Amino acid sequence: MSEMTWIIDEQSGNLTIEGLQQSELTRLVSDLLPPGKQVNCARPINIEPLRGSSRRIARGELTIRVFRIYHNSVVEGPGKRSVVQFSGCDRFCPGCFAAETWPMESGVEMTVSEVVETVLNPEGAPRDGVTVLGGEPFLQPAGLLALVSALKARDQHITLYSGYTLEELLSRSNPRINQVLEIADILIDGPFIKDLSKNAGEYRGSINQRIILLEGIN
Repeated sequence: MSEMTWIIDEQSGNLTIEGLQQSELTRLVSDLLPPGKQVNCARPINIEPLRGSSRRIARGELTIRVFRIYHNSVVEGPGKRSVVQFSGCDRFCPGCFAAETWPMESGVEMTVSEVVETVLNPEGAPRDGVTVLGGEPFLQPAGLLALVSALKARDQHITLYSGYTLEELLSRSNPRINQVLEIADILIDGPFIKDLSKNAGEYRGSINQRIILLEGIN
């Protein structure tokens, strides 16, 4: 094995290894660590779904049905991100990594302010933004608009996932959907297609999905 340099960042705990070929690194990791598990968008490892009823704030505030909230994702948009996973989906893509999110009654009902408070929890900092996925977030357009508006007001970069294409979303002529697309920074669109999942690249489940910068799309 060639000479190696190990660099540990004291602040973040990140480890950088220099001087290794990919094959050597793979062999070293297999010797030191247990077998790996596949990480994919919308299906994090060892993050349990939200269960039971959340506390309610009786102020007439909009609510969202939420399946998971988690932090430190590096597979769901640029950088390190906190993630809000909506409940409910009507696309039912075969082979979906997150089929457990399909029922609208899954997860818990939370007010928008509860979601913002939870997703911007200090345990997720520093973060490069917030990703909203599902399920299918655009099934809850009013709550989605309130959420992305509140997050943008807190200077968060916003990445959205949808099983619908940008063209399909715009064709609905729904003012709330259009406003969401005006506020968000990135849309990763289109259904998951299992036969196109190989070598899909970063952030995507299958190669048909597009990474769209939303600035000026309307």
